[in-house]
Amino acid sequence: MKQMKEEVEGMGICVSFWEKIQDSYSKEKMRSIAQRIRSSSARVIVCNCVEPDIKPLLHELIDLNITDITWIFPTAFVLTPGYFPMTSLRILNGSLIFVLNAPQMPNLEKFIGSLHPSRYPADIFIHFFWEEAFGCKWSSNATSIVPINGASPGEKQYCTGEEVLNDLESMFVLSDMSYTYQNYLAVYALAWALQDMMLCKPGKGPFLNGSCADVEHLKPWQVLYYVRNVRFTTSSGEEIFFDQNGDVPPAFEFLNLQISLNDTVQLVKVGTYDSSVPEGKQVRMKNGAMMWNTGHGQVPSSFCSESCPPGFRQAARKGQPICCFDCVPCPAGEISNKTDSVDCWPCPEDHWPNEGQTQCVSTTLQFLSFGEPLGTALSFLTSLLLLITLFVLCAFRRYQDTPIVKANNRVLSYVLLAAIKLCFLSSFTFIGYPSMVTCMLRQNSFGISFAISISTILAKTITVIIAFNARDPLSRSSRWLGTRMPSAVVLLCSFAPVLICAVWLLLYPPFPVKIQIRDTTIIQCDEGSVLFFYLMLGYLGLLATVSFVVAFYARNLPQSFNEAKFLTFSMLVFLAVWISFIPAYLSTQGKYMVAVEIFAILSSAAGLLGCIFIPKCYIILWRSDLNTKQYLMQKTSSSNNQ
Repeated sequence: MKQMKEEVEGMGICVSFWEKIQDSYSKEKMRSIAQRIRSSSARVIVCNCVEPDIKPLLHELIDLNITDITWIFPTAFVLTPGYFPMTSLRILNGSLIFVLNAPQMPNLEKFIGSLHPSRYPADIFIHFFWEEAFGCKWSSNATSIVPINGASPGEKQYCTGEEVLNDLESMFVLSDMSYTYQNYLAVYALAWALQDMMLCKPGKGPFLNGSCADVEHLKPWQVLYYVRNVRFTTSSGEEIFFDQNGDVPPAFEFLNLQISLNDTVQLVKVGTYDSSVPEGKQVRMKNGAMMWNTGHGQVPSSFCSESCPPGFRQAARKGQPICCFDCVPCPAGEISNKTDSVDCWPCPEDHWPNEGQTQCVSTTLQFLSFGEPLGTALSFLTSLLLLITLFVLCAFRRYQDTPIVKANNRVLSYVLLAAIKLCFLSSFTFIGYPSMVTCMLRQNSFGISFAISISTILAKTITVIIAFNARDPLSRSSRWLGTRMPSAVVLLCSFAPVLICAVWLLLYPPFPVKIQIRDTTIIQCDEGSVLFFYLMLGYLGLLATVSFVVAFYARNLPQSFNEAKFLTFSMLVFLAVWISFIPAYLSTQGKYMVAVEIFAILSSAAGLLGCIFIPKCYIILWRSDLNTKQYLMQKTSSSNNQ
């Protein structure tokens, strides 16, 4: 049973169950086996059994009304006429029985028809055969052919010896002559061996010194030698020989048990198997000859589970055979491209399953590029703001000796404009395919340029406060109005982000990464350390808050030389932009996250540029009458009187 199970499973056939049956089993045991058959989804059963073993099982199957089984019986099974009742035979209808090849044996029918107890009075087997064939019995004298009359009612009739075997033609329809044919071949093999032995010529024999066997005193090993090397062809054209293992190459016939509507039982030859012919031609089936238990053309189905299509995998059911499974879709990112796949496998990098998860396709690369509409729009806006900044810088340079430019330290104005320009330029590092260089530059350049911008605004604000609170030009506070105090504020406040960025690049440098989300591969910069990123943002927020508080404190100073209100409003815009930036930044991903940060950079830098410099440019270019020392002094005097 174990060997058969291994052979069957090796051919890819699933074994749902296996049971041992025996005619000595109790009725309860047979009933439990029948229940096992009913509970299984297998509709094809291979029964390596003999008639007495399966007969009680068929009775239990009848009681449970299990009639949809297709049985396959190997060569050990012989279907004897009259052994099974018709109800049991109907369960076996459509079964396949493998029998050893049994071609027509010449003169066999003639020989069987000539059998009679009177011709062979000493052969007791003929008497037994006669009783079974005609349903009669002989007298107690087994060798006598004289009938005894006067049988009592209900007993078998006594054999008369006048019965005719030709009347029993229907009885031989189910007869299996395979074993008879094997005996027939064995006799012929021995006959050919003896003939070869008798034809042996001394000096050319196969034994010692070319000797031949003594036919009067044969030795078993001598006979075995000739039998082993025999090769002959039967009258049916079958070539008989023995292989190196002493076996005749197997040849089988497939018999199909067919029961018609009028209960006529037939064993129909539907195919053959011959191992001696080339592979691929060993099995031959007759088209349309097979009758299954479901009908002539309808092949029975025996599956526990339907096949899993590509894109799915088999998930075994606990406690059931391996062929009983559920079809489970492949997990995200994995595929299966064949039917009944046991496993799914992941797609390679930069690939993603198609909609049916049957093959891997290239993913769409996502990053903020210059060529797409969003990248183009941001690039255009950045370039426009850069030109405006450059225009303002040129205007301030052109009119550097006018009072409004000289107010509040024109050097700080130049530094602030340069820092704002750097802020705009840093936006370009966020656009395009992320590389190691751009990833390392983008956050650091943005942080340092904004730190310089805010530090410069803080220095300008402090300059305004000191200018309007210094009454004595020779006082200590007045001496700080030179270049030392603003430069110290700018350098000191800008040193912290420079230090943060240096440590950041040294310990945890940003680098480009690929993040695959379904069919899209997002290419972005990994900041290396989120702590340093938010530490830099926190410092910029703190610096902007301090600048806002200082500018707010100076908002009521005289307006002629006072830009504290503009500085206050610029810091208010800056803080509003970056406070709203953080939640928007955290709620997006991919190129849209980069676009949010670029927009925050452009908005805050444009706020600084617009709030601080645009009003002054308006006076410089279009209201030159207001850009005079007399007007400014007059404005200051009126403010002080108030």
